[in-house]
Amino acid sequence: MTGNIWMCSHLIDSDDLEFGMHEFITYKMGQEYYGMGIKKFVIAAWKSGAVYKCGKLVLIKRDILENYLRNQQRIKATEEKNDNKGGKNNG
Repeated sequence: MTGNIWMCSHLIDSDDLEFGMHEFITYKMGQEYYGMGIKKFVIAAWKSGAVYKCGKLVLIKRDILENYLRNQQRIKATEEKNDNKGGKNNG
């Protein structure tokens, strides 16, 4: 594992460390870890472009998916912030 994971080590448990060691995950692994329904997780995986298929085997590249989820979270937070600013000025 690389990067600055030590900076948030107080937030990470052994499950997070084990999950972080996987470069590719399955739908079931991702659904359980991220706490999403299967349909929502599958849609997010495909939208992110992280899905790799080899015959019937489907794997999701974790770093691509996580970047996509982070960007979606930032977009949502920005939209909520803008909505709150608009509401204060108009009301």
